[in-house]
Amino acid sequence: MAKIGFSYIISLFIFSLIFFVSRGIFSYFSYILSAIFFVLALFCFYFFRDPVRNIKFDENNILSPADGTVFEISNVEEPLFIKGKAKIVKIFLSVFNVHLQRTPVSGDIKFIHKQYGEYLPANHIEASVKNRQNVVGIEGKTKILIRQIAGIVARKCDLWVKLNQPVKQGDKIGIIHFGSQVDIYFPENVSVNVSIGDKVVGGITVIGQIKK
Repeated sequence: MAKIGFSYIISLFIFSLIFFVSRGIFSYFSYILSAIFFVLALFCFYFFRDPVRNIKFDENNILSPADGTVFEISNVEEPLFIKGKAKIVKIFLSVFNVHLQRTPVSGDIKFIHKQYGEYLPANHIEASVKNRQNVVGIEGKTKILIRQIAGIVARKCDLWVKLNQPVKQGDKIGIIHFGSQVDIYFPENVSVNVSIGDKVVGGITVIGQIKK
């Protein structure tokens, strides 16, 4: 399990215990609240799970940075890191998906930007631009840009890497709390291997391939 999950679990168990041992005319209501907090604590065990992934290293493959569902594939201009025409794949993370993000390629962290913004729903047309997010650029055989985007439920994104840090394909780089969106940008010399509606698995699904 991701370590950050323990803070939620401990807090929820404490609230559950407090309401369980409460007495008085509202004791029945206290037991209900205790049960609710207990169930939420159990859900956090599930939500912050960190399953073992068998990463198959291939410098020509671009692995999915996240678990979820592909909901948009577009050609765009990417001015921050790739600095030119790029392809973008947007992945929606529901509360039932694993929420750890992984590196699609091996390389070095060459760009980091943290944006404090809004909390629009993940499917909103301007969520990628206006929402709170972390932006990470990785340079290896090609340049890859990843956006961890908060949403209407997910209010926080944790980033675990630093500038100039070397990373291997499939390394864990961060987590989004309670659902939202992850975008991945790559240059035009990368072919897209997924379609809208596809389910992808972080560190496993080949989301694109570098053209030889």
